[in-house]
Amino acid sequence: EKIRKEGYLDYLILDLRGNAGGLLPAGVETAKIFLPANKNIVFIIGKTGLLSTQNTGLEEGDETKVPLLVFVDNATASASEVLAAALKENGRAKLLGEKTFGKGVIQTIEPLSDGAGVAVTIARYETPKRNNINGKGIDVDLTISCKSE
Repeated sequence: EKIRKEGYLDYLILDLRGNAGGLLPAGVETAKIFLPANKNIVFIIGKTGLLSTQNTGLEEGDETKVPLLVFVDNATASASEVLAAALKENGRAKLLGEKTFGKGVIQTIEPLSDGAGVAVTIARYETPKRNNINGKGIDVDLTISCKSE
């Protein structure tokens, strides 16, 4: 807070390089920190159509004013892609790095009798602008080589 008040905070940087995703609720909650009120974050689409919509609700996030840069690469996937797309498509952040992986589906693992399992896709994600990123990834605003350390 002191850094902000003193005027030393020019940009916030969110580094999602190498982030394979994790759980969707974490991506949604992180997006809420950076987005204004009443913004869509992700649409969840099932076999028969729209299952649910996640949005910011009526409250503005704590970090909506300082410019935001998000670093992504070809290993940024799933819930991390949901977060990156929500920030980009709502005009809150610029994406830098490389096109993301393109995992935009929700899967469950069904066990097999031999102890192995099979992944079953039960739904897919759509971005705030209703883009299906599965198998496509998210294009960056500025392509740069950025190896995560």
